Amino acid sequence: MLPPVNDDRDYTPFVRQFEERGHARIPLTPSLARDIDNIYRLGEAFFARSEAEKQRYSMQSFVEGYRELGPEYSQVPERPDLTESFSAWNRNRGRAEVEATVGDIDLHRALREVSDQMSLLVRGMFRAMARAWGPADAPELGFYNGTYVQVNYYEPARHSAELLQDSHEDAHLLTLIKSNAPGLEIEIDGKFVPAGADGNEIVVMPGSLLSLMTGYKIQPMYHQVRNNRRNQPRSSLMQFVNPEINQKLEPWIKNESNAGIDIIERANEGPKQFGMPTLVDGDEGEAFPELMEHKEEVLARAAAPQAKVG
Repeated sequence: MLPPVNDDRDYTPFVRQFEERGHARIPLTPSLARDIDNIYRLGEAFFARSEAEKQRYSMQSFVEGYRELGPEYSQVPERPDLTESFSAWNRNRGRAEVEATVGDIDLHRALREVSDQMSLLVRGMFRAMARAWGPADAPELGFYNGTYVQVNYYEPARHSAELLQDSHEDAHLLTLIKSNAPGLEIEIDGKFVPAGADGNEIVVMPGSLLSLMTGYKIQPMYHQVRNNRRNQPRSSLMQFVNPEINQKLEPWIKNESNAGIDIIERANEGPKQFGMPTLVDGDEGEAFPELMEHKEEVLARAAAPQAKVG
């Protein structure tokens, strides 16, 4: 549950940005900027560890913690996203098996703290959207336990591909993103242009679930990550916002584009198009059995006695 924090900011301007630009930009406060920079530093130190050390902090049955390059893709499995990642889901807070795996690492704690700060922004935007687009009696959209934060770690110079992630929309309600280097591009008027996510703002991109909530008044934002061949790593922090799946979700704007569509079911199935498990499978700890097997193999090899040479 999102902690009760008074927030008197007016989020109406961000609603207008969605209507006029197709996305929104939220200025970073100095404190949030410092917290995000800390995640970049912690992430770079973590991703520099050996494979076995990183796999110790993987709990992919719940889609939590470390995930290696390969399983996730933007269009087709043959072109995986060229990034490692580390995730923290709100729904997993308090799960004993998750806490035993990732609970003692600073990166995970830092991700959770920033996730709560970003969730306050999301709550404010959703309340403003409901006022602007929904009926007067629209219930509050539950999202906290359906939402997760993730840091992606790219090593551009290692790859020859022009794109580190192919063009896609995230199939969520919203994606909040802040990067420490250029690369993210968004589609504007049919052309991909730099998103500016490496500046002093959080870029907020709508997904197809928000399109369904608004009768496609707001279109999903397609985006991609271009390979700039930089020798230094590139880190990107994202919050992926899904609806909680234990609610009945009615669109704010109803028309023929969303007639008869179960938005919660779309949310549950959406991750499968990117090689990811359904929300239900992740919630029940039944995600990625192949990654859990791979983890055990990596850890077993690391623990095996090494043959003497000579």
